Amino acid sequence: MLMRVRERGDQVLIELTGVAGRQQSVLRALSQCREGSGRDEAISAASVSVRSSTNDMRISLQSQVGLPVESTRIYQCLRDALFADPLDATSAASAVRPAV
Repeated sequence: MLMRVRERGDQVLIELTGVAGRQQSVLRALSQCREGSGRDEAISAASVSVRSSTNDMRISLQSQVGLPVESTRIYQCLRDALFADPLDATSAASAVRPAV
């Protein structure tokens, strides 16, 4: 899956290609980003519009007046939620620990 996030005026546009059946995962991740952004009221308050096809998704976040949405915050949150390494920190730490 490829993701591109860009700004256009007071909107943040998120374009995903290669989603093929993972649309619900993308929407869940976006919802988590919006709910988990308590300190960033702009993300929580933004209006969301979603267009989806079999393999592509286009999501638009429309900023509320005076609350601009930062595209980098959305990108980082979605990247972490959608493309995170499945190994947790403990597994990763033990996988790179040298044998004694």
